[in-house]
Amino acid sequence: MIDAQAAPAYRFRPGALDAIARSRRFTSDEQLALYVGVQPDQLPMLRAGAKVSARVALRVSALQGDKDYVAGYFDLADDPRVAA
Repeated sequence: MIDAQAAPAYRFRPGALDAIARSRRFTSDEQLALYVGVQPDQLPMLRAGAKVSARVALRVSALQGDKDYVAGYFDLADDPRVAA
């Protein structure tokens, strides 16, 4: 049974955080963390596949210029077609 109330969770796609940092010309993880909305010590976990909320995914996509292009930076965390 599908839980229609469960909010989707996402993971940053491999290399997405570094691509975002390059596109914004960030020179430190502190700048990237502030942009993404996390603490700098959380970036390694995000790079390793930690889940983020739909709110974070939409925020980052909007900041990157297209709130409708979530798939450019994120994979669904619980999608069986995507390797974790």
